[in-house]
Amino acid sequence: MERKMYQLTEKQLNRCAPMPELPTDEEFKTGWKKSHHGKTRGWGMGKRNHILSLMTNTPEYQRGIWQGRVDKARGLPYSEERNESAYNLGYFRGYTDYESNRRGWDNNTQQRFDDEYLTD
Repeated sequence: MERKMYQLTEKQLNRCAPMPELPTDEEFKTGWKKSHHGKTRGWGMGKRNHILSLMTNTPEYQRGIWQGRVDKARGLPYSEERNESAYNLGYFRGYTDYESNRRGWDNNTQQRFDDEYLTD
Protein backbone atom coordinates (compact mmCIF):
# COMPACT_ATOMS: atom_id res chain seq x y z
CA MET A 1 0.00 0.00 0.00
CA GLU A 2 1.03 3.55 -0.63
CA ARG A 3 1.82 5.80 2.32
CA LYS A 4 -0.69 8.51 3.26
CA MET A 5 0.44 11.38 5.44
CA TYR A 6 -1.65 12.34 8.45
CA GLN A 7 -2.71 15.97 8.75
CA LEU A 8 -3.49 17.33 12.22
CA THR A 9 -6.93 18.87 12.53
CA GLU A 10 -7.39 22.47 13.64
CA LYS A 11 -8.74 21.23 16.99
CA GLN A 12 -5.64 19.07 17.54
CA LEU A 13 -3.34 21.95 16.68
CA ASN A 14 -5.17 24.23 19.13
CA ARG A 15 -4.58 21.73 21.95
CA CYS A 16 -0.85 21.50 21.21
CA ALA A 17 1.76 23.69 22.84
CA PRO A 18 5.39 24.33 21.97
CA MET A 19 7.99 22.56 24.09
CA PRO A 20 8.74 24.87 27.05
CA GLU A 21 12.26 25.53 28.23
CA LEU A 22 13.43 22.70 30.46
CA PRO A 23 14.84 23.27 33.92
CA THR A 24 18.50 22.49 34.53
CA ASP A 25 19.39 19.43 36.55
CA GLU A 26 20.12 21.56 39.60
CA GLU A 27 16.81 23.44 39.34
CA PHE A 28 14.87 20.22 38.96
CA LYS A 29 16.77 18.54 41.80
CA THR A 30 16.03 21.51 44.08
CA GLY A 31 12.31 21.35 43.27
CA TRP A 32 12.32 17.58 43.72
CA LYS A 33 14.00 17.90 47.09
CA LYS A 34 11.38 20.41 48.27
CA SER A 35 8.48 18.21 47.22
CA HIS A 36 10.00 14.98 48.59
CA HIS A 37 10.82 16.04 52.17
CA GLY A 38 14.50 16.78 51.57
CA LYS A 39 15.32 13.60 49.67
CA THR A 40 16.88 13.68 46.20
CA ARG A 41 16.51 9.98 45.49
CA GLY A 42 14.67 9.35 42.23
CA TRP A 43 15.00 12.86 40.80
CA GLY A 44 16.47 11.56 37.52
CA MET A 45 13.45 9.38 36.78
CA GLY A 46 11.21 12.24 37.87
CA LYS A 47 12.88 14.57 35.37
CA ARG A 48 12.58 11.92 32.65
CA ASN A 49 8.86 11.55 33.32
CA HIS A 50 8.43 15.34 33.41
CA ILE A 51 10.10 15.72 30.01
CA LEU A 52 8.02 12.90 28.50
CA SER A 53 4.81 14.50 29.75
CA LEU A 54 5.84 17.84 28.20
CA MET A 55 6.64 16.13 24.88
CA THR A 56 3.18 14.61 24.57
CA ASN A 57 1.64 18.08 24.20
CA THR A 58 3.77 19.10 21.21
CA PRO A 59 2.49 19.11 17.62
CA GLU A 60 5.35 16.84 16.52
CA TYR A 61 4.37 14.15 19.04
CA GLN A 62 0.72 14.32 17.97
CA ARG A 63 1.69 14.18 14.28
CA GLY A 64 3.94 11.19 15.02
CA ILE A 65 1.35 9.24 17.00
CA TRP A 66 -1.30 9.61 14.31
CA GLN A 67 1.14 8.87 11.47
CA GLY A 68 2.15 5.70 13.31
CA ARG A 69 -1.50 4.67 13.56
CA VAL A 70 -2.07 5.36 9.85
CA ASP A 71 1.02 3.39 8.82
CA LYS A 72 0.09 0.43 11.03
CA ALA A 73 -3.49 0.41 9.74
CA ARG A 74 -2.26 0.45 6.14
CA GLY A 75 0.13 -2.46 6.83
CA LEU A 76 3.33 -0.49 6.25
CA PRO A 77 6.56 -1.41 8.06
CA TYR A 78 7.72 0.58 11.07
CA SER A 79 10.07 3.43 10.20
CA GLU A 80 11.76 6.29 12.03
CA GLU A 81 12.57 8.92 9.47
CA ARG A 82 12.86 12.10 11.53
CA ASN A 83 15.42 13.42 13.97
CA GLU A 84 12.88 14.92 16.38
CA SER A 85 12.60 12.74 19.44
CA ALA A 86 9.02 13.90 20.13
CA TYR A 87 7.88 12.75 16.67
CA ASN A 88 9.69 9.41 16.96
CA LEU A 89 8.25 8.74 20.42
CA GLY A 90 4.76 9.50 19.15
CA TYR A 91 5.27 7.38 16.03
CA PHE A 92 6.48 4.42 18.13
CA ARG A 93 3.55 4.65 20.52
CA GLY A 94 1.01 5.14 17.72
CA TYR A 95 2.39 2.23 15.69
CA THR A 96 2.75 -0.27 18.54
CA ASP A 97 -0.49 0.60 20.38
CA TYR A 98 -2.73 0.97 17.32
CA GLU A 99 -4.91 -2.12 17.89
CA SER A 100 -5.56 -1.42 21.56
CA ASN A 101 -6.18 2.28 20.91
CA ARG A 102 -8.60 1.51 18.09
CA ARG A 103 -10.73 -0.64 20.40
CA GLY A 104 -11.29 2.49 22.51
CA TRP A 105 -12.55 4.61 19.63
CA ASP A 106 -16.27 5.10 19.11
CA ASN A 107 -17.86 3.90 15.86
CA ASN A 108 -17.90 7.36 14.27
CA THR A 109 -14.19 7.85 14.89
CA GLN A 110 -13.37 4.42 13.48
CA GLN A 111 -15.48 5.10 10.40
CA ARG A 112 -13.91 8.53 9.79
CA PHE A 113 -10.40 7.11 10.18
CA ASP A 114 -11.13 4.20 7.82
CA ASP A 115 -12.76 6.45 5.21
CA GLU A 116 -9.89 8.91 5.22
CA TYR A 117 -6.83 6.66 5.56
CA LEU A 118 -7.73 3.11 4.57
CA THR A 119 -9.57 3.72 1.31
CA ASP A 120 -7.57 4.46 -1.81
